Amino acid sequence: MMDNHSQQENTTSSAFLLSPFECIAWITVFGIEAVAIVTLNALTIIIYVKERSLRRRSMYLVINLAVADMFVGGFVIYQCWSLGGHCDFWTTNSSGNPFYLVIIALVTVFPLASLTNLAAISLERTHATFRPFKHRTVKKKAFGAVIAVAWITAGLFATIRVLNEFHILHLDLNHGFPIPFVWFLLLFLLIITVSYSSIAIKIVCGNQSHRHGSNNRERKLTRTLFMVTIVSLLLTLPHIILLLLSLVPSFKFTYITHQLNYFFFSLFFANSFVNPVLYTFRIPEFRRALFSFLRRRFQPQPDQNFPLNNM
Repeated sequence: MMDNHSQQENTTSSAFLLSPFECIAWITVFGIEAVAIVTLNALTIIIYVKERSLRRRSMYLVINLAVADMFVGGFVIYQCWSLGGHCDFWTTNSSGNPFYLVIIALVTVFPLASLTNLAAISLERTHATFRPFKHRTVKKKAFGAVIAVAWITAGLFATIRVLNEFHILHLDLNHGFPIPFVWFLLLFLLIITVSYSSIAIKIVCGNQSHRHGSNNRERKLTRTLFMVTIVSLLLTLPHIILLLLSLVPSFKFTYITHQLNYFFFSLFFANSFVNPVLYTFRIPEFRRALFSFLRRRFQPQPDQNFPLNNM
């Protein structure tokens, strides 16, 4: 997304461009975030795959979210490369480059798949809250279908962007993004808001039994995923708000908004590595499995002694 701001950035005054020190600082911040995103989400996927007790149907969408977030790390690495080119640290030739179009598709798919999964999780938690007995009978194929729809939706928008780059489509653009993309983001935010608001009302006003073990476990999972979604929204909303402001014809980038743009991107990227941290604090099974895995990986191996008489 950041690379598509270059068209507007080129039209701004050179006083708004980043200094070499600022370029190095932001590349360092984004590089650290990329390492954190890939490492923490890879650990999350390993834990969920290895720990049998965590491989419940309700966690399939969470695992899929971790996969999407892990690949967002690759998106951040590309942004570091793009920012370095913008700062004239190296040359980036994107005009007419097929590889560039592949990158455009990938950097659209993964962040959008992450947001799509958050919306899917909110709908799944709503179904689990309002129809708990039906939810327990949902087949694994249904979760697979939801995951497929999430990736297909993200892939559809990636295709639109690529076709627009080829000038096969002629869509109204906002810094490289079709304006329908912005409305699509707002639709997801509406779904998430309505879903968790209805869940909160149901929990507060409903008279659900608190003694049933599975119901209690589902409520705890709902609260955890609600926290994950709220944190994700808080980290994502500043970027979306700035994107909406840039739709206003009278809006112009100044030095301050230019800096805020990079800061909001850093928050947006942080959205992809805070989830494993929340899982560690909120899900005891995940925390135990994670610490057990790390102990096995980093525990020093005992030296092997070979008796002399066996040599």
